[in-house]
Amino acid sequence: MPGRRHFLAAGAALAASSLIAPIRPAFATATSPDTITLGFQKTGIPLVARQLKVFEKRFEPRGVKVNWLEFPSGLVLLQALDMGQIAFGNSGNVGCIFQQAAGGRIDYIAAQPSGPKSEGILVNERSGIRKLADLRGKKVAYAKGSSSHDLIAAALEQNGVRLTDIDSISLSAADAAFAYHSGHVDAWVVWDPYFTIAQQSTPSRVLAYTGDIKPTSGFLLANSSFAAAHPELVRDYVDGSKEAAAWAKAHPAEVTAALASATGIAPDVMALVNRNASFDVTALDAPLLDAQQNTADRLFALGLIPKKVNVRDIVWKGET
Repeated sequence: MPGRRHFLAAGAALAASSLIAPIRPAFATATSPDTITLGFQKTGIPLVARQLKVFEKRFEPRGVKVNWLEFPSGLVLLQALDMGQIAFGNSGNVGCIFQQAAGGRIDYIAAQPSGPKSEGILVNERSGIRKLADLRGKKVAYAKGSSSHDLIAAALEQNGVRLTDIDSISLSAADAAFAYHSGHVDAWVVWDPYFTIAQQSTPSRVLAYTGDIKPTSGFLLANSSFAAAHPELVRDYVDGSKEAAAWAKAHPAEVTAALASATGIAPDVMALVNRNASFDVTALDAPLLDAQQNTADRLFALGLIPKKVNVRDIVWKGET
């Protein structure tokens, strides 16, 4: 297993690389594809696995070369996964539901449970807003169709408030950061690293963490056609992700330094982000899938997806 010097050197190389490589066909449907492409973002377990060359060590003995493709968001990664431009990747819970509702060819193959404090609802420390019910009539910024959209809807619902009772301001995380810090919105619902950075930049109070409202998880995913044709590679991908997760939990300082280098986020802030994160890969058990189904039902009730979906319909039928 690579040591600190190798891992940090890989992180520095990643930081210097271009953000997005050209998208191209990533795999063949033959029994033994020569090359597979793995999608990743500059965060979490896939980034650790890339820098440790975990998948290269697992796939190359099978005669399969590994190509990596970076994406700026989970939604873009999911589109590439659906189109067969990547074989494997990961994304948050809401994007997966949108992709399924659109007929996307993706399979859940494992879960990445989210840390209970990795996302939340923020207000300025000087604000008179003390509880979730106080958000009635207030300007609340969040990215429409994101996990934060689902979080604020669920949080309000639990406190007898409808989403239509607040003044929803749909903003990207970057635009919402400016609006929040300048006082143009009353509250901001957002995920890490923006969540932690906001609290470092502006004295803030957390009205609720995601863990206070509901369990949530990200997912490891495969293109459904590829997964059906190559179950042995699905198992390798899940097992390799577990290996990278275990390494990350055992080497927090190295992971923090590498992610700080890759993202440009200050190491002390990245340490807090990683402390909030959950470096775990787990099976797709019933409670986790029930929580995902609840999210899907909420998105349909809000009119964000065109039809009801059964999340279990896209759980990979193989065994890991």
